[in-house]
Amino acid sequence: MLALFRSHPKTVDIGLTVLIGLSTVVAADDPEGFEWWLTSLVALASLPARHRDPTITFAAGATVSLLHLVMGNDLSPVDVVALIGLFSVAAWGSRRRSFALLAAGLFVVGAWSFYASEANTRTPVPMPPRIIVIDPLAPPTDRDDDRVQDWGGFPGMGLSLAVAWLAGLNTRQRRIRLSVLEQRAADLERERDIQAALAVVAERGRISRELHDVVAHALSVVVLQAQGAQAELDRRPERAREALDAIVGTGRTALSEIRRLLGALGQDTPEWEPQPGAERLPRLAADVRSAGIPVEFVVEGEPRPLSSTVDLAAYRIVQEALTNVLKHAGPDASATIVMRYEPDELVIEVTDDGIAAAAPSGTGHGLEGMRERVNVLGGTFDAGPRPERGFAVRATLPS
Repeated sequence: MLALFRSHPKTVDIGLTVLIGLSTVVAADDPEGFEWWLTSLVALASLPARHRDPTITFAAGATVSLLHLVMGNDLSPVDVVALIGLFSVAAWGSRRRSFALLAAGLFVVGAWSFYASEANTRTPVPMPPRIIVIDPLAPPTDRDDDRVQDWGGFPGMGLSLAVAWLAGLNTRQRRIRLSVLEQRAADLERERDIQAALAVVAERGRISRELHDVVAHALSVVVLQAQGAQAELDRRPERAREALDAIVGTGRTALSEIRRLLGALGQDTPEWEPQPGAERLPRLAADVRSAGIPVEFVVEGEPRPLSSTVDLAAYRIVQEALTNVLKHAGPDASATIVMRYEPDELVIEVTDDGIAAAAPSGTGHGLEGMRERVNVLGGTFDAGPRPERGFAVRATLPS
């Protein structure tokens, strides 16, 4: 219900205007003068403006109420417009302005009450008439229509102004708190969307690197094996058959890993397989060795279980380094893989004695992909040509 009122302020203002107008008509027992009705209509007409400029509503309502008192009439329901205006200023206007209007209202009420209180002590009583308070429970003989409220009505009118002002301030604070909560919720939702977008980008980058590592390594091995099979096909068919078998095995392994990656994208539903890790490095070295590149695999220190992220990173770094050896080191090169288990880290070194004298160039993900993997895990990475000959890749991963 409150939300409905907040979403249709004009309807609420029109309803208030009609309700106060009807209440004023019903409460007007004695015939009122034309001036009284005209000023009452002015007060009612200012109500629809309380959201646009509540100061107008308060000024019109307070002026009309004062005129009613000056005309010698008692306060009526239409005089509530002044209280509604003060409430609206405190709720939606400037706080300093609302306090100034409250002070001005209390001053006017106090001045009028003082005048009415002083006037009641004079004989004959001057015009305008005072605020009369009649006790309906008093015996008829004790009734005195000339008795007035103590302090000329200031306590009641002043308290009404103060209550309206405090109610407006409370509404303001509630609106501010609600606005802060809504803004906080919007910020959290926006942050969640940003985090989701960043997660998608990061996942795409990870899958891109995985695909590059898998496809580049497999194709490099396949090309070298196919070249060897072509060269040996006429002279030694059995060697060509071995190369073809190696091509089949490499292709199947690559297809299996590609299906796993596509499954992560939701494009396929393969049977899930464990991600490759350090335990598969000897097999990787054997595949490269079968492609014609001598590979020596050395493990230093006491092997220990690695976390899944470090385990996968170690495999991919060695795989990409060997792919670069196949692509850039030349046919007579050899490679050495060193896995050194230190107390707090894992050191990976892949070196070759090929002809590459500079970092491999191109637009691929090779060295940059290895560097990103290491940086994500908080390790260090270095790659470059060796002083004597060949190329070296060194990565340190916290373990």
